[in-house]
Amino acid sequence: MALLRPSVLAAEASASSEVPAPVARAVDASLRRAIAARASDLHVEPATDGAGRTRLRIDGLLRPGEPLGRDLFAPFVSRIKLLAGLDISNRRLPQDGRYSVVVDGRRVDARVSSIPTIDGEKLVIRLLDHHVTLPQLDALGMDTDAIASYRRVAHAPWGFVVVSGPTGSGKTTTLYASIAELDRSSRNVCTVEDPIENRMAETSQLQVNVRAGLTFPVALRSFVRQDPDVIMIGEMRDSETAAVGVSAALAGQTVFATVHSNDAPRTIDRLIELGVERHSLAAALTAVVAQRLVRKLCTACRESEPVPAHLRSTFSPAIAKWFVASACHVCDGTGYSGRTGVFEVLEVDDAIRESIASGVSSATLAHIAAERGHRSLYADAAAKIVAGTTSFTEIERVVGWWVR
Repeated sequence: MALLRPSVLAAEASASSEVPAPVARAVDASLRRAIAARASDLHVEPATDGAGRTRLRIDGLLRPGEPLGRDLFAPFVSRIKLLAGLDISNRRLPQDGRYSVVVDGRRVDARVSSIPTIDGEKLVIRLLDHHVTLPQLDALGMDTDAIASYRRVAHAPWGFVVVSGPTGSGKTTTLYASIAELDRSSRNVCTVEDPIENRMAETSQLQVNVRAGLTFPVALRSFVRQDPDVIMIGEMRDSETAAVGVSAALAGQTVFATVHSNDAPRTIDRLIELGVERHSLAAALTAVVAQRLVRKLCTACRESEPVPAHLRSTFSPAIAKWFVASACHVCDGTGYSGRTGVFEVLEVDDAIRESIASGVSSATLAHIAAERGHRSLYADAAAKIVAGTTSFTEIERVVGWWVR
């Protein structure tokens, strides 16, 4: 495992006497195991007796890693903090840092977050593998009608496309896949991200740096003066960012952005809460995509069983059987292998624009959209259960269930 940051190399050299070789090897081994397991995050957590443990987030769920004994936990934490450029003497305040490693020829960025808990310091390491191939839009999990609708607005010469969902729901992947389909050789494509998760050719990507004063609004205002055709906003967190994004769309650019919300109608409420004027939003917005990531059933061991009687009528048409998770060596005993998206694509037409401008509630907006043939997030989830792509249990865990 090779370190890339010169500052980290210097820090490591100056403190090499403080880091025993066994500790360095233990940290390297943990990172290698996490990367080999396709983990998105590595958690390093303290226990009450001074020991600790690691856990890996794989396919959205935390799985047990290796335990860390009392003699190893504190040096293990210090080693990671040292690599990330954090103050190893400060154990009372949260800290954030990052470093890069090369594992088997692959460059992986590690973003480290440290917080003090009652039992000791806890670290979470977000692993960003720049060698992971970005999926195409067709492979994300959208159904035929949804992807056709989404492509209409994503390829349009102007518009405001918002992708919503909780943290870890694959929003950024959807935006990357969207931009990958565009002709970037004849367009000026700019992105503002925190962090930059993947490098894209023929794209101007900017990393937010709050400490240096390079915030989302500052970066966006600069990009607007750079003759852009397409702008991607990694996350709309404040009113100023949202306002600049809407203004850019109204000025003739195609703007892709993400925001945290539960479904498509409530995403519009969220944008208004961020301070976007209703009439401006109605004029600029071209599509809202709400999404979640769910685990796919392992096709080698999934089993069929009867649907509980009280749930059969909730499917249209009603079904008598569905698939449930089992366990085998292919899926490492979990019953699931890989993930797919559950999507809701709300293409904004004149009726939806009028509803947004007039201030109707999200419930009313959802009803209007349904009358126009809109497929909700829950309907797409039901379709994936019926198809045997995932299980009712997994949908219930991630999306919730629509029986009220």
